[in-house]
Amino acid sequence: MRRIHPLVRDLYKRALTIGSDYPLGLPYVRKTWKAALKSPTSKGFMGNNLPKPFYVPGKGYDEKLIMAAVARGRYFLKEMVGVIQLKKYRA
Repeated sequence: MRRIHPLVRDLYKRALTIGSDYPLGLPYVRKTWKAALKSPTSKGFMGNNLPKPFYVPGKGYDEKLIMAAVARGRYFLKEMVGVIQLKKYRA
């Protein structure tokens, strides 16, 4: 069984913290972030631009791809905060 990378785990925890105020609710945030973290090529952080998997058996993690995906995930967190602020202060 593979363990999750510490940066990815931290990103997921931040998403859950921010997601508690998200307009669609925490269950929606939890479902979409889990799907994005489990399969980043589907509609996750890197889109279809992922040339190879994050984890290669026998070689371990590809740190460059993980860092790129974490940076993209942090961008999504900032976008979530923007949506929350827009919803909160619009009316």
